[in-house]
Amino acid sequence: MKNAIFNCLAGALASATIVAGARAEPLPVDLSGVEFAPVRFQLLQDGENVGEMFYALERRDSDILIHEGTTMLPDIRESGTLVIDAETLLPERIVIDGDFSRTVLDIDLTFDGRKGSGIYSIKRPNEIEKTDRKFEAELPKDTISRASIFGLVAGLPIEEGAAFPFQWFNELGGAVADAELVVGAKTMIEVPAGVFETYEIKLNAEPANIIYLTTEAPHKVVRIDVPGQNMKFERLPAENEAE
Repeated sequence: MKNAIFNCLAGALASATIVAGARAEPLPVDLSGVEFAPVRFQLLQDGENVGEMFYALERRDSDILIHEGTTMLPDIRESGTLVIDAETLLPERIVIDGDFSRTVLDIDLTFDGRKGSGIYSIKRPNEIEKTDRKFEAELPKDTISRASIFGLVAGLPIEEGAAFPFQWFNELGGAVADAELVVGAKTMIEVPAGVFETYEIKLNAEPANIIYLTTEAPHKVVRIDVPGQNMKFERLPAENEAE
């Protein structure tokens, strides 16, 4: 995970400029299938519990709020709130507060339609003050925020063999890139929240993930793997189920 984070930070440290991908297709998301509830995941690396992730989608009139946060031992902490348009799925506001192994990154972006502006504030180790990098860019049509895909995936028409190409805006790196969800075979997954039959969905992007989504509706994300780093996020029981 650290490698993926530092790859993103490298883009922000160098420049907060959009790098547009080559394609843009709207994702066929049915919001009635999306899980609007808080979810917690434990973070395992090499079989050891090294942190936790919180993720929640909240519907507010014509907007969707995404609250997310991750902690990872020994020294990674990140939290953020994103607002996306419920019809277009375009980002409207992105606020992130992160400390990545003593590199502090604060992000505050506002979007008017596809046009975005804001500031990336960065302080490297041994620096006294933050450096502000101005962000101004226009997103390609149908671009979604990276953080939103882990909630929106439950609203897609999932079936074995399906593929969904799209473009996403990587909030940490300040860039747009191509991505694709590819639905694989069904598999049984056991996590602290229970045992589930799931679809294995490969998220082909940088950084890449494997998402395990329950086959039974309402669909739920129960595990997220980080390929090549022996790392996975496992869904925890809801607070009212913990006992």
